[in-house]
Amino acid sequence: MSVFRRLRRRFDEKTRRHGISYPWWVGVFSKLLQVVLAIVAVSQRGGPTEPSWAWLGVLLVITPHLVQAAIRPWIPWFLTATCIIAGAAIIMSVPTDVQVDLAPAILAVVAAEVTATDGIGRGVVTMVVAIVVAFVLDVDQTQPTAGEIVIGAMVGAMLWWQSRALLAERAARLREHESAALAERQRIAREIHDLVAHSMSVTLLQVSGARRALLDADIDEASAALRDAEAVGRTAMEDIRRTVGLLADGPSPSHALPDASDVPDLVDSIVGAGLAVDLEVTGDLSAVPRNEGLNLYRIVQEALTNVVKHSGQTRAAVRLAVDECGSRLVVSNPLGSGASSSDGLGHGVAGMHERAAQMNATISAGPRGRAWVVELDVARDGASRTSWVHRMTCPVQKALR
Repeated sequence: MSVFRRLRRRFDEKTRRHGISYPWWVGVFSKLLQVVLAIVAVSQRGGPTEPSWAWLGVLLVITPHLVQAAIRPWIPWFLTATCIIAGAAIIMSVPTDVQVDLAPAILAVVAAEVTATDGIGRGVVTMVVAIVVAFVLDVDQTQPTAGEIVIGAMVGAMLWWQSRALLAERAARLREHESAALAERQRIAREIHDLVAHSMSVTLLQVSGARRALLDADIDEASAALRDAEAVGRTAMEDIRRTVGLLADGPSPSHALPDASDVPDLVDSIVGAGLAVDLEVTGDLSAVPRNEGLNLYRIVQEALTNVVKHSGQTRAAVRLAVDECGSRLVVSNPLGSGASSSDGLGHGVAGMHERAAQMNATISAGPRGRAWVVELDVARDGASRTSWVHRMTCPVQKALR
């Protein structure tokens, strides 16, 4: 690695540790400008023919910058400011007859640099000390010199504010990225939970049917039940692979996730496993947006899976109606002695509520009379499905109430 690259990397590391963020060339330009101003200021006083203490001023201006580049820790601001102001003072102590003396400009640049790198408070201290030095050594030009130093400090303050705002924006973006990543992981976890719970429940139904068939010596029926269980297991594995594949970088999966139009197939798979389901569909399911359709599919899947796992019942009813305003879903089953609202792992109804929240929908799940009822209302325009506007403008939804 070249010397230039090492210096650039060290500058970037030191500025990050110091809590600021500037391009490397900004710091290099500021330091070179101070050195050039010091050399030109000495040349304005006769150059090599001037006393040696004038060049001592140049050496004092250069020293903190060389040390800053040579060591890893950040040099304290007061050491840098003291060296550079002392160097400028030594140069200014030598009289000159030029109309525009560049030595005071060194004070303006150091005030800007300290303010931009160490904060406005420390920059103000540097500015005041620089003005006092200019007043003591350059009484005739104190007012214009003080103006230069104040302007330098103001430029440094603007750079400081911009750097802090940039760092705050980066931190906010990082938090948003982490929040989005967490939400995506939670979404995929819900997908996998629903897939596994559903497939296991259906497979267990098929295996139970095969066991009963074997007890009755019905080999053909047992074979058919086991074949269906195998098909459900293979389908579930494919769905899990597609869902987990969303975690990896690369192109989108070639197989789409299920949507509302797949609800009848889902119910057929449940019916084939031995649960009697009365399905009633109203409207065009293919017109449901994909995100809404996926959540509808998963809620139906979770509700029917809970019937199989917890209620001890063998029948359920699913009513799904969609129109241009939104969707309405009702899943009900008779209450059994083992009815439950979750699978003991924090999912179940809680997962359905999370999916409803994603759609800004309303959902209720619980006993109603002698039945357990899951009821979901999705207003596609963002308004509440229970408002009088929807009851008046959505005839399909009104008829289902």
